[in-house]
Amino acid sequence: MRDEYFDRQRAIRMRLAGQSATQICRALKRSLVWFRKWWNRYLELGPDGLFDLTRANHQVARRIPPELERMILTIRRRLEARTQPSTRYRLIGASTILAELKTLHIRPLPCVRTVERVLQRNGISLPKVRLARRLPRHMYPGPQATTSNQVHQVDFVGPVYLKGHRQRHYIFVCKDVFDGAVYLKLTDSRRMDEVLTFLVECWQTLGRPVYVQFDNARELAGWGRAARYLSRVIRLCLYVGSESVFIPPAQPSYNGSVENFNGWFQSLLFQRRFKRVADLKRELRRLQETVNTQQVQPRLNGLTPLQYRRRQKLQRLPRRFKVSTQPLPIAAGRVTFIRQVTQHGNIHLLGQTFRVGKRLRGEYLKVVLDTQRGRLTVYRDGHVFKRWPYKLLNK
Repeated sequence: MRDEYFDRQRAIRMRLAGQSATQICRALKRSLVWFRKWWNRYLELGPDGLFDLTRANHQVARRIPPELERMILTIRRRLEARTQPSTRYRLIGASTILAELKTLHIRPLPCVRTVERVLQRNGISLPKVRLARRLPRHMYPGPQATTSNQVHQVDFVGPVYLKGHRQRHYIFVCKDVFDGAVYLKLTDSRRMDEVLTFLVECWQTLGRPVYVQFDNARELAGWGRAARYLSRVIRLCLYVGSESVFIPPAQPSYNGSVENFNGWFQSLLFQRRFKRVADLKRELRRLQETVNTQQVQPRLNGLTPLQYRRRQKLQRLPRRFKVSTQPLPIAAGRVTFIRQVTQHGNIHLLGQTFRVGKRLRGEYLKVVLDTQRGRLTVYRDGHVFKRWPYKLLNK
């Protein structure tokens, strides 16, 4: 009595050994239709495809065609190689691979999860580790981004030293939290004048944000003893109609979008040692262009930041806008400080200590300075909790 399953296994072994379909059918005394059926089952499902399917299981998980899988792996390896300057800062994940397949008009087009499974199956990518989310006692009251130019995050990278030079340099970074667009600039200091020039050039390029989020560096927030004058950076934000937001001190994770971007690009950028300022500036322009024009974003439905922004109405600062060498007058607007209540029930901002009560210790509160009314308002869970007068000095 012939063993059907044994014949299927033997046919696959013979084909893998290089024998032709005709030779296999002659040796096993089977038809060419029979061989093609089980060879295609093997290509789709592997060794498990050689078993008979039960009548109850009408839907069988199917793998993508081998040709498409080879395309995915080839594109991934090309992106990983980063042999060309144009691919030096390209992302290599499933979304980028899928965008390239779409550009090549591959049909049928797989989904992102299918591409991820192909990479995992071939040992190129490890599955994402999903950690349990640590739930805070109260929600962090930071601004949320739902469209372009709603929230910008600003940060510095440095000091950076060129090969053979002692001069310090800094990379100023601004990133749009929603669409991922970035603006980069190399400077030789962190003086407030440099920060102001950077912000103006950034908002002339990306557009003016509703919120711009900073850490508490002195170049941004100013000196504590001069808090009632407000720094020139805060005055610029008020002047152009943007609300500046300062995250809790020494907690850079709440500037996470730009911090993650800084960590990603530094490992790629500083693989090379730069001898001239012009070379580093050129490389930063290449990095900025790659991120804005080539990196597809899943939340943008596979579009790059530039493609998405072309469909939006963005309010940019005029090109003739210049930063005044004198402090701007304090315009009407809002300045937000997010602070964590200390163990003694206090919050610290603008060089002063304010009492809110020990029962709130550990919580994050939003404190809004209203420059028009001259008062500080503490918000807890979106509701007014406390309010103090705060007189500003315009000169």
